[in-house]
Amino acid sequence: MMLDFSEAERDGMSAEDYLGKNPKKIMKEILKGAPRSSIKESLLTPILVLAVLRYYQLLSDFSKGPLLTVNLLTFLGQLLIFLIGFGLVATILRRSLVQDSPKMKIGTYIVVGTIVLLVVLGYVGMASFIQEGAFYIPAPWDSLSVFTISLVIGIWNWKEAVFRPFVSMIIAHLVVGSLLRYYEWMGISNVFLTKVIPLAVLFIGIFVLFRGFKKIKWSEV
Repeated sequence: MMLDFSEAERDGMSAEDYLGKNPKKIMKEILKGAPRSSIKESLLTPILVLAVLRYYQLLSDFSKGPLLTVNLLTFLGQLLIFLIGFGLVATILRRSLVQDSPKMKIGTYIVVGTIVLLVVLGYVGMASFIQEGAFYIPAPWDSLSVFTISLVIGIWNWKEAVFRPFVSMIIAHLVVGSLLRYYEWMGISNVFLTKVIPLAVLFIGIFVLFRGFKKIKWSEV
């Protein structure tokens, strides 16, 4: 019914034309009767989003140098920000379904956009504000853990055509991280080996990434 209402709204019909003289009351009754997602489902989405972001951050840190740092307090702070932000956005969007005024809808979009911006800023800035709780993962456990997680993520990405191009960046970061650790172990400090080659590998990964997106048949996705 909500999809039918959206199509009617695009055709120029107001909520009153579609639902009658008291659309807000009818919409509220519809929303009350609609099945609500469980707490588990509501928490799963922001946790999955944060897990993916943290994985790529971990992969980036792995490719920057021989020492891998993990901060659990930063992760918990970012998780709290994501849960609060996701809950606020979901609540606001749910209540906005009964709004018929264009001004109210514009206001809703502004509020949601502001919340999303604050969540992004909080996610980025959390690492700068929280320095306690950081610890280093010693070799070879850093490489073993990152490679294991990357294998799982890579297989999952490869199964989905939309995410398949990201496998190239995963491989590129793993190669760079492994090279830097090998150079550190061998005591190699040559600029060409430690700077130029890692950058070249990352650029190749980016090139393959964009090539992969161009090959996707979006009409079939």
